Amino acid sequence: MILYDDITIVQYNVNKSRDKVQRHFLQELDPLRHHVIAVQEPWINPYVGLPATCNDRRYHTVIAGQRGVIPRTCIYVSKTIDLESWKVILPQQGNLGDITSIQIDTTQGPIQIHNVYNPLPRGRTSRELGTLAHLERTLSQDTKQVLLGDFNLHHPQWGLEFTPPHAFLGGKLLDITARYGMALVTPKGTETWKARTSASTIDLCFLSRELEERLVQCRPNYALEASSDHIPIQTTLGVKAIEEPANEPRRN
Repeated sequence: MILYDDITIVQYNVNKSRDKVQRHFLQELDPLRHHVIAVQEPWINPYVGLPATCNDRRYHTVIAGQRGVIPRTCIYVSKTIDLESWKVILPQQGNLGDITSIQIDTTQGPIQIHNVYNPLPRGRTSRELGTLAHLERTLSQDTKQVLLGDFNLHHPQWGLEFTPPHAFLGGKLLDITARYGMALVTPKGTETWKARTSASTIDLCFLSRELEERLVQCRPNYALEASSDHIPIQTTLGVKAIEEPANEPRRN
C-alpha cells in the first residue's frame, strides 16, 4: 500500500465553456498533484448528459443529479488514487445536480467532499435558499468534511469590504456550516471572480475543525487559470490517501 502525503483539491467554475475553458483547464492538471477536481457549471453534452471531458484517461468523472436534468457540478478524481478507497455519495432527493459528493478513505478516516453550485440570488435581500436548502441533508455530523464551490454570495465574513452583502443568505450559509462544526478557510478578501474592473469572493471552502488543523494551503492557483471569469482555488490537506497499485489494471 502506497500513501500520498497529502490531498489537493482544485475548485473552478468553467462557465459552461467546453473548449476555451474546460478542456484547457483539464489539460493543465497533473493527476499526481491535483487529486480531486471540483468543477462548477461544466459544459455538459445535452445528448448524453455528460461533460465533453468525461473520458479523460487520467481522471474518473462523477456526475450527480437526475436523468433529464443538466447538472451544474461534477467532480474528477485522479486515477492515481486507489479506486477501492473512494465512492460516490448518492444525491439527496431534490438535488438536481447542484451538489456532487464523494467520500475518500484516508489514514485520518473517511473524508466527504461536497462540490456546490448555488445560483445567483435575485437580489441582495433575497431569502430564496437555492442550493442552501439541500445542504443540511447533504452534510453529516459524523464524518470529516470539505464543503466548497461557487456560492454566489457576498458577505463581510469572506468578501471585499466595499461589496454589498447578501446578509440573510450569507448568514444562513454561516449558520449551517457552524452547526456542522465547519470553518471557512478561504482567506478573507481573496479574489475568486474577476471581470474588467470588478472583483469579488464567491468561491469558498469550508472544512471540519479536524481538517482545518491539517490545512496546508487554500489559495488561488493562477497557473491553472483558463479564461474563465473565476479563478481556480487550490486547497491542500495534510492527510494521506491510498494510491492505486501500480501492478493492477485500472477500471474505467
